[in-house]
Amino acid sequence: MRIIALILTALLAITLPGCSDREKQPAEGGHDHPGEKGEGAEFAEGKGIVLREETGKAIGLELEEAQERKLAATIPVEAQIYRAAGEPTRPDAEQTEFAYAVAYINTTAAGQLKPGDKARVKIEGFEYPARLWRIDPSSREAVGSPEAILEISDPREILQVGDFASGDVTVTEATSDVLAVPRPAVLETFSGKFVYVQNGGYLLRTPVSTGVEGAGYIEITDGLYAGDVVANKPVETLYLIELRATKGGGHCH
Repeated sequence: MRIIALILTALLAITLPGCSDREKQPAEGGHDHPGEKGEGAEFAEGKGIVLREETGKAIGLELEEAQERKLAATIPVEAQIYRAAGEPTRPDAEQTEFAYAVAYINTTAAGQLKPGDKARVKIEGFEYPARLWRIDPSSREAVGSPEAILEISDPREILQVGDFASGDVTVTEATSDVLAVPRPAVLETFSGKFVYVQNGGYLLRTPVSTGVEGAGYIEITDGLYAGDVVANKPVETLYLIELRATKGGGHCH
């Protein structure tokens, strides 16, 4: 989960002053306002985070508009090798030079896939090209999920029966146009998924629901409209700024 990255992000060299810092250095006229000179970042309840221009540059802030896109969805799989590539070819069945692995997928995903869909798997850090060989629905009664059988190219006969593989299968046909944002724009926390949406001069953390993923983008099924501008990165840093304001340094207004 991406929230783990918050621990690393906390080590950023940049210093973002908290509320107590602003109290010590009030703006001219005795009033503090988000974005005034001398402030790196501020958080206002209901409005979001505002950054000075140089602070945004320092943390690598990038913005992108939510747009309608056609996504070739990828479905993640966890599989286990049940037949090695060195075994002889069986007529109308498994072929030599290919390893075969079984993965259990949900019924919805099974309905999107068809034999021949491209796949890729990683085993012990090495990636292997593969394809969806077939889907076996008969296992649904026993384990509650259909079996997806992957055919993995392994001419060097490296893979062994029992090896575990992680990867994904790409749905051959792209979905219809869906509202999508870059995958790094979605922040996953224990309380849900969020994006930081441009709200005037602020970036407001907004809950979203997501759908299919593909080509570096993820579908937003609820929470955004086409044309909304979101922070592509670094959403973990923005979340740290917000947490510092609301949990560590008190509320900033």
